[in-house]
Amino acid sequence: MNDQELNPWIDRLMEGDQAAFDVIYGLTKKKVYATVTMLMRNKEDVNDVVSEVYCQIFKSLPSFDRSRSFSYWLNGIVINQINNWRRQVWRRFRLSQKHDMLQEHRPPELPDEFLIQSEGQQQLLGLIKKLPYKLRVVVLYKYYYEYSNDEIAGLLHIPVGTVKSRNSLALKQIRQRFGTHLVQEVTLKNV
Repeated sequence: MNDQELNPWIDRLMEGDQAAFDVIYGLTKKKVYATVTMLMRNKEDVNDVVSEVYCQIFKSLPSFDRSRSFSYWLNGIVINQINNWRRQVWRRFRLSQKHDMLQEHRPPELPDEFLIQSEGQQQLLGLIKKLPYKLRVVVLYKYYYEYSNDEIAGLLHIPVGTVKSRNSLALKQIRQRFGTHLVQEVTLKNV
């Protein structure tokens, strides 16, 4: 998916062509699902969050700034919707005080794009998924989307120094759990 592919469809959608939304959805859904799956611990919530992402795209499209990449803008919406969902879950947890939410949920199945071939890569992916959300989101955008520290800082609305420190802390935790020699063999770019 690149902006040149999407621009004509974005124009058509802004003009009211509902079929253009289906095309945009088809071109972006794989990455959106992969991102949400990596950042959400509860598999049941993934579809709900993705639905919220596409509702927000439809609502926010008139404010889309063409000077920025659509993918970058879309990832900003994804992060906002995940954060909104996490706040809602926390509120429900606090109000209902259900102890079953404290139980560890089974990690979500990954989309085909994330299928990992080697056992080392599977272990590494498992460790990344166990990282706290704030570290996991930085690792995902740094090594999966290959965003720069400045781009990640813009998406997450945090200072660049915080992005660097979270990335460093995430790599340190992964090395401690996984072993330095295996981290060197299985690079994060392969994830």
